[in-house]
Amino acid sequence: MMLICPHSGLGNQIGNYVFAQFLIDKGLEVKFLVTKDENLDRTFVLDKFNTCMELASIEDIEAFIAQNPPFSYYKHLLNNVLFNNKAYFNSLYKVLARIRKEYGLYPKKTPSFLSKTVSYNDVLKYGLNQGAVCDCYSPIPEFNDENFKEKMRRQFILKEPLDEKNSALLQKIKTVKNPVGVHIRRGDYLNLKIPVVKPEFILEKIKYMTENLEGTKFFIFSDSIDWAKEYLKTLDNIEFADINDETRGYLDFSLMNECKHRIYSASSFSKWLQYLNPYTDSLEFFPKKQDLTIEN
Repeated sequence: MMLICPHSGLGNQIGNYVFAQFLIDKGLEVKFLVTKDENLDRTFVLDKFNTCMELASIEDIEAFIAQNPPFSYYKHLLNNVLFNNKAYFNSLYKVLARIRKEYGLYPKKTPSFLSKTVSYNDVLKYGLNQGAVCDCYSPIPEFNDENFKEKMRRQFILKEPLDEKNSALLQKIKTVKNPVGVHIRRGDYLNLKIPVVKPEFILEKIKYMTENLEGTKFFIFSDSIDWAKEYLKTLDNIEFADINDETRGYLDFSLMNECKHRIYSASSFSKWLQYLNPYTDSLEFFPKKQDLTIEN
């Protein structure tokens, strides 16, 4: 059995969910290890979509803890420990935290247990069929089968109707000939010193689309909406999507996915928007390395 652990923001949750569906399509038994405790993690929102998740029971977790992995798993563990693989230790923490919080179980950190936290790369490379995975954040080539992509698009449709404010914004998007969704990711990236998109990239692409598409309007989605309002306030044909807070980012995701054209940020949120884009004739701009900067 594979345990999949969706966590953190929406982009990371989607990545691990899609990886789980990929494994299910390959015939593996997959169950989900999740938490809705916001003191432990960001808001869990995958259940807002038409997703299909079988949550692990306490019996499943007990069986996972007791399971003895093949010898090859210990080699992966040794490499992770010897090379101080931070991604591995981060994944291990997330798996342990959920087992403890959601199920009240406190497994001993034996080599057998530790070796069962594995990366999605190891699953693909070595054909692993058991373990806990929580590190597939971005689309990978294995997800590019068109039938699989269409299946994922159908699952990332909201279960419930939009509220009044979001419905009104959706109607504005639908009445524009060429609506452009602009995703600006800054927020905690600034303190973490993670590269963010240069403002010049955003302005350049807005200018290009204005000049090359008829009837454009730009809908700005951002976790730093005040910064966006200040920086873009002099532009025409701009609408700031400022009605949803971070816990309702799944609504921004759905609204931006209604925009035919896109300007993306360097984030997993943007990468999954691009992957799940229902339009085949979109004009899209994703930042390259030279379009990014670490702000002081």
